[in-house]
Amino acid sequence: MVFSRRERFPRAFGMAVAALAAGLVASAFGAELPPQVIPDNFSVQLKPACDKASDLDAVRDAGFKFVRHGFIWASVEKTKGQYDFSAYDRLVKDCRDRGIGIIGCIAFANPLYGNNTVLNDEGRQAYANFAAALAEHFKGENILWEIWNEPNVRTFWGKHGTHNSQQYASEYLALVKATVPAMKKADPKCFVMGGAVSGVWSASYAWTGFCFQMGMLKTGIDAWSVHPYSTHNPEDYVDAYATIRDLMTKNGGPADFPMINSERGYPIKEAEGFTGGDDKMVYEYQAWQFVRQYLVDQMLGIKLTSWYEWAGTEGFALMEHGQPTQALKAGKVMVAELAGYHFDKRIDLPLKRDFVLQFTSADGGTKLVAWAAPPKGETPDETKPHAVEIPVAASGELPVVQIYGDKGTVQAGGSSIPLKLTGAPQYITLKSAH
Repeated sequence: MVFSRRERFPRAFGMAVAALAAGLVASAFGAELPPQVIPDNFSVQLKPACDKASDLDAVRDAGFKFVRHGFIWASVEKTKGQYDFSAYDRLVKDCRDRGIGIIGCIAFANPLYGNNTVLNDEGRQAYANFAAALAEHFKGENILWEIWNEPNVRTFWGKHGTHNSQQYASEYLALVKATVPAMKKADPKCFVMGGAVSGVWSASYAWTGFCFQMGMLKTGIDAWSVHPYSTHNPEDYVDAYATIRDLMTKNGGPADFPMINSERGYPIKEAEGFTGGDDKMVYEYQAWQFVRQYLVDQMLGIKLTSWYEWAGTEGFALMEHGQPTQALKAGKVMVAELAGYHFDKRIDLPLKRDFVLQFTSADGGTKLVAWAAPPKGETPDETKPHAVEIPVAASGELPVVQIYGDKGTVQAGGSSIPLKLTGAPQYITLKSAH
């Protein structure tokens, strides 16, 4: 759904010092996945129309620590073998100056090598050369590279075959096999992801299975990325991610192979991923889904979550006409409430679609986030508000913060906390940080 040789050690060392001062994970020689501490692995999609320095100021102030952005091959290599990175130099510097990492999607075909660029040896090698040039040029930057975007669908892979086919998987694997060694030779510490898989449903699982069967997880990629559209609600990721993990292990991969959610948004109108419901509530639903998507990913061990998108006209935007949507307001509250916290455990309730997640911080804080989800596959308006007793040992008045920051309290009864659950997450402080 996305888009539309420099010196080595001295500069890289200086960048590492700056990165450490900003609390980033970038090293002098490459990037790593961020720690699963909120909001270190919180990301948003940017496009060229909204990637100026002022946009990045707002992105940073909203709490995002990463952005996803395309590195478009045809805009860099306009003459065979010659690369002009100047436009991306500006973007990378602006991100670095603000302590923001980048998911860099290396995209797409280059007319210099024909319409079906990467379907033959010459085109694949040319793409690999471009990717290696990116790795070399941006060595030491906090960039997680991603090979292509949604290669399992005709929209981005080509019109020569069928969505999610074994043919597409074989062709994509050939590209990955050419690209990863070239990038690692240019920068042995560069971080390279495969996948960017469109959707989580039977057909995309089949394509993913083909990739894993043919050895994708042994190509040297550092992580597998997914775009979990085709679910109605973030809570449906529980089964979706489990299916992908099962495919990994059945095909010789480790159960804990790193996964990231590099693109997913819940639009307010008909578009990919639209979940319906009451038309008057679409902005409210989007706010619920924005927060819940990130928190469910934390629960499920997803290393990084990137919302689609910061600004745009498709209905996913967090900024509309220069103003924050309800989703962005909810996201800022989430970051304010949970900054420095990491997922600890889920507290079970009688209803499987009730979610109570416990988060803890290194300085002794403990908080709960609680909400109700509709039945699997149903629209958000099927969420039924209801009272629960959360089985947690606590007594006295506990602070509660609602999705947009409204504050109140709840009276704990010693062995449980009474709460009314809705689709909107609530934050309950059990123990304040030191």
